[in-house]
Amino acid sequence: MGILRKILSLLWRTTPITAQPPQVGSDRMHLFSGHFPSEETAMSYCYDTPDDNHPEPLTRDLEDAYVDTNFVEVAFGGRAQHALHLILPSNEIDAMNDRRGEDNTLVMISEAAFGGLPYTLNDTPTLRYLGAFTISS
Repeated sequence: MGILRKILSLLWRTTPITAQPPQVGSDRMHLFSGHFPSEETAMSYCYDTPDDNHPEPLTRDLEDAYVDTNFVEVAFGGRAQHALHLILPSNEIDAMNDRRGEDNTLVMISEAAFGGLPYTLNDTPTLRYLGAFTISS
């Protein structure tokens, strides 16, 4: 009965588990991709709040994460490809482009955006979660 209770407690865990902090001198960057009709629409999704009492659509869609948008960057169109070259090693870029498919926007969220709080990241109705990558500062 003890093992069953342990399994059930893990299944019913209400607090998401956060990743270990990145090593000193590096940062973890979480990448998302999406397709937007314009750069203005992409920026609005990530940064514009409907009013003082509601967060940005990005933050609302990432229900299990507090997101400080001061640590969010958006790259639209050709700048998305340029951003990938700055973040990823050259041998990983082709695979990332395959994962992005026809998406024209890259949303980059630094680990600092979560304010040290636990979080869970996943696809949203608008963005596809591409994963976390450690980058040197």
